[in-house]
Amino acid sequence: MKIVELTRIVPETLWAARFEGNEESEFDRTFNCWDNSEYLDAFFTAHEQDLVKDFYGYCSVSQAVSITMSEADAFEKQLLSVAQGQDLEKRLGDIFKPLDKTVRMKIVNEKSKAYGTGAKSWLRIYAVRLNYDFFVISGSAIKLTKTMNEREHLKEELEKLNALVRFLKELNIETVEDWGYIDFE
Repeated sequence: MKIVELTRIVPETLWAARFEGNEESEFDRTFNCWDNSEYLDAFFTAHEQDLVKDFYGYCSVSQAVSITMSEADAFEKQLLSVAQGQDLEKRLGDIFKPLDKTVRMKIVNEKSKAYGTGAKSWLRIYAVRLNYDFFVISGSAIKLTKTMNEREHLKEELEKLNALVRFLKELNIETVEDWGYIDFE
């Protein structure tokens, strides 16, 4: 997996990787997929065995598509509002949590995840934390299983997250202060 550029979503707070072979940043790709009923129908049909587990209340494919589209819209609005400083009650670090729940926050290039806005959300956005208010998105997923190692699309998201950590390390970016020395555009 090769990163070809980092794209600014919101200056000073939220950026996203763009991987080779993709025309869009991971932020744009994520919300375009989650707003595409044909994509979602195909995804939930392929993963229907995970969808019908008790945790999700035996949701049908069509219900899952509807829930995802509605929640994705709210999730995108929440992320942008917080990143732009319009929501004075929250910061990005309140939305993104450490990927590994057993690890205490380490500010340097921490692998992080954000959950969708629903109570039992299966939506995830993965990112690297440079500080409490600055994240670089590596990808996203609809996560219907307990761990990321149970499905290929989730393993791919882990690979993308690791590729972003390596990319930032190669550029000697460990904190938001290092960010200012790199010209991405």
